[in-house]
Amino acid sequence: MGVEPFLHYLAEVKPTIDLQLESYLKDRGQGTLLRRYLYDILQEFVARGGKRVRPAMAMLACEAVGGESLRALPSGCAVEFFHAAALIHDDIMDESEIRRDHKCAHILHGTPLAINAGDYALGLVCTIVVRDEGLDDRAKIAVLDTIGEMSARTIEGQALDVGWVEEDRYDLTPADYLTMALGKTGYYSGISPLRIGGLIGGATTEQLCALEAFGKNSAIAFQIQDDVLNIVGEEAVVGKDLLNDILESKRTLMVIHCLNEAGPTDVERLHELLRMGHEKEPRHVDEIVALLNRYDSIGYARRLARDLIVEARTHLEDLPNSRARTVLASMADFFLEREL
Repeated sequence: MGVEPFLHYLAEVKPTIDLQLESYLKDRGQGTLLRRYLYDILQEFVARGGKRVRPAMAMLACEAVGGESLRALPSGCAVEFFHAAALIHDDIMDESEIRRDHKCAHILHGTPLAINAGDYALGLVCTIVVRDEGLDDRAKIAVLDTIGEMSARTIEGQALDVGWVEEDRYDLTPADYLTMALGKTGYYSGISPLRIGGLIGGATTEQLCALEAFGKNSAIAFQIQDDVLNIVGEEAVVGKDLLNDILESKRTLMVIHCLNEAGPTDVERLHELLRMGHEKEPRHVDEIVALLNRYDSIGYARRLARDLIVEARTHLEDLPNSRARTVLASMADFFLEREL
């Protein structure tokens, strides 16, 4: 299949998505300090870019079940604002410095204003849906219910991701990672935007199940690939975030696999290295990467991601043959083969 159909679709719809996102912020607080303290912060962060995959997914799912793709655009933008809020807050929790080639919002504007901007983005999520004149009340309730589930599951996944490090947990399995990734990434980067688009497009129960199953596998593979790229990606592409997961002692699939497969001496050494947290020096980071390579943990993660994508594509067979279905299949390839 290849990634080209999806990349072409993104190039086609991104200007429309960007205009829609801008419309929710551009006229707010003009001539007041609120513009500087709130709206400019969020608008600048959103305008940095991103591929707009989540609104595109909602539009594609709507089209794939026979609906008009633009009807799903506002709700897709609501998910994009949820994404923006998650990034702003995650950067604070992870003590990150760079996001999309710029300083993180909390570095530029201070932590209190950054948190507030993220909170405002979260507030926009439901407001956008409720005020969407293109949806009837039944559709709005269904979309809001999906967003509520998405929010809860995402926060649960984040709690596990952070809690494992805070509590210095090592008794984890790949299944634990998949549970965490399903929550942290699976809903808002796969299941939910696809379900939202399907609901708006009038999908059958069978079609909704197919979209959700496809989204679940694709999004978890996306997260695994994100973790892999953080270790093996090109520095010129990944930037200063390269190896951040190692510095933060994140329990990625690769680290968990290594903890389960390594010999006793190497396991104990990996424990020692992970306990160092941000105090790791470059040589410590290199040592962790060497252990991951020694036990083929990176290869394991790549193989699992590929298996998830192969399975994801099978779920698309329950959708009518269409351009949208073809583009969704290409999106799965993009999630696996992307470099950033």
